[in-house]
Amino acid sequence: MLLTVCTIAQLPDALTLGSSFRQHHPDESFIIGLADDATRLPAGFQCPYPLLTALESMPGDLGVLSARYTPTEFTAAGKPSFIRAAFARFPNEPYLLYADPETFVYRPLTSVYARLDSATALLTPHITRPPSDANWPDEKAMQNVGLYSAGFLAFRSGAETDRLLAWWEDRVTGRAFIDACEGLCTDQLWLMHWPAFFDGIQIVKDPGWQVALWNLPERRLTLSAERRDGTTADWLVNGSTPLVFANFRGLTNPDAGFFPHQTRFRTGDRADVLKLLANYQRSLHLHEQPTLRAMTPTFGNKPEPVVLRGWRQTMATAARQLTTFIDKVPLPVFR
Repeated sequence: MLLTVCTIAQLPDALTLGSSFRQHHPDESFIIGLADDATRLPAGFQCPYPLLTALESMPGDLGVLSARYTPTEFTAAGKPSFIRAAFARFPNEPYLLYADPETFVYRPLTSVYARLDSATALLTPHITRPPSDANWPDEKAMQNVGLYSAGFLAFRSGAETDRLLAWWEDRVTGRAFIDACEGLCTDQLWLMHWPAFFDGIQIVKDPGWQVALWNLPERRLTLSAERRDGTTADWLVNGSTPLVFANFRGLTNPDAGFFPHQTRFRTGDRADVLKLLANYQRSLHLHEQPTLRAMTPTFGNKPEPVVLRGWRQTMATAARQLTTFIDKVPLPVFR
């Protein structure tokens, strides 16, 4: 089964993901974890997939949790709980895959299931080779947001997975902030402990898995000779690896995600990415509902940080540099 977690405003993304998944796995369960108030869904809205609500899935007082976090942090804090709730709802399912709502599936996920036969959980790194330039993000930046992406995770049902999810849920319920100074970054930074704390964690570097903004500088896309419309399994990565699924967070909305100021990649310079993105947006358009997009999240009362661009970003950078300079100016000592 495949699970995604989203707010009401992100439901069009989730429905697009569900449609792409069901195209290749028509008999498998697709579940939406709604990190929002389900009673606020527009009248007449019919979800074609099972919904898990925050109220029934997340532990503790949602009001307290909501007051602590932004909507992004709240959604991240609920992810382990939604995964546990999905396993509980479907106890006979041997596997659970999690994908961000902005994900699109291009071919059957048989390679994922094959890996899970011998694993507790699967992780995908943000990057798989060290950058050789001065662009951002670099390896140090990845240490701040996490070496592994929480945009895709896969689990095999079992006692070790239960232990992992209980530990992860305990940590992120109160510590899913985005705060580099405190060594915190949503649910994602905690993934770095999985290989050390739990048995059976596999790190997958397959270039066809989770093609995304953060790894596109090391992945090139082409269309196979047989199909040129880009609608199904005709995309190849780095010449020969089939594209299995892609994550469009930060591509459809440059302000979304952890890398709004990244300098490694310009969409306009990559014809392959522009075509992939255009195909995805056509699929997304089929599920767009303005009434859903207009809904503000119920949970996560702290405001999201504003992404500054242009002269505002320049001024903010200059102010931070001035503050750093003042902090380091030696003061005279009078004796």
